[in-house]
Amino acid sequence: MPDIPQISLGTAVLVIFTVCAGFVMLRGIGRMLIGTVVLALSAWLAFLVWQTAPTLSLEWTGRSLAAITLGLPVVVFLTSFVVLRKVLKFVANPFGSAESAKSSAPVTGGRLVLRFLFSLVPATLLCLVGATVIHHTGSVAEIRAYAEKSLGITESTPARYFQDLKTAVESALPAALLDFLDPLANPARVELAKAITEQSSKPRLPAIDPATGKPIPRAIPVDDPELTGLARKGRYGDLLRHPVLTKHTAPRPSKNK
Repeated sequence: MPDIPQISLGTAVLVIFTVCAGFVMLRGIGRMLIGTVVLALSAWLAFLVWQTAPTLSLEWTGRSLAAITLGLPVVVFLTSFVVLRKVLKFVANPFGSAESAKSSAPVTGGRLVLRFLFSLVPATLLCLVGATVIHHTGSVAEIRAYAEKSLGITESTPARYFQDLKTAVESALPAALLDFLDPLANPARVELAKAITEQSSKPRLPAIDPATGKPIPRAIPVDDPELTGLARKGRYGDLLRHPVLTKHTAPRPSKNK
């Protein structure tokens, strides 16, 4: 499989900023702000639902269903995007009379500078959202690679690529910010998910104590059949977000201690 071309995070940020700046220059400050607010609120609501969806699925059905863990955040994002767009558009321009006059207003140097500065808002938002997605995707890829390695499967190029991107994000952003943006990919949580995948793929035979002739008790990371089932099905994203893992993991230790 050919290697995926590497793109640095700095280049990605520059591209996002350039696109946002161009969008602001073409569409205007008012429309850009409305679009940014709608996108930010919709994405944030969907993100909150995405974090709690596994818990809701467990409470509603007693098991983790992809239709809820993945489908519910998508429905929330699309619904909130449509509703908020209509509401904010009405609030910003209830009668629709001044929009044509604004669009025909001359673009001065000061307005260009102001639009350029405003383009930092969506660029920053998109960079943070992208960093969160990359970090979480890299964590899932790390668990998948660990599970495949325990089965003797060679690690794939995409998995290495996403893990490298995750490492770049972790070196660029503070740990406290990452814990806020992606709390479900805490290092302790990822390690616990790895242990569960290993336990599900390679059940260990009990060791016998030669002195007593009885099996030696082994520590099981989390003895939950649903987690084992998710690992065996390769649903590592649902495994990482499962609420049971929250009870067995602690927050990232502070480096100031």
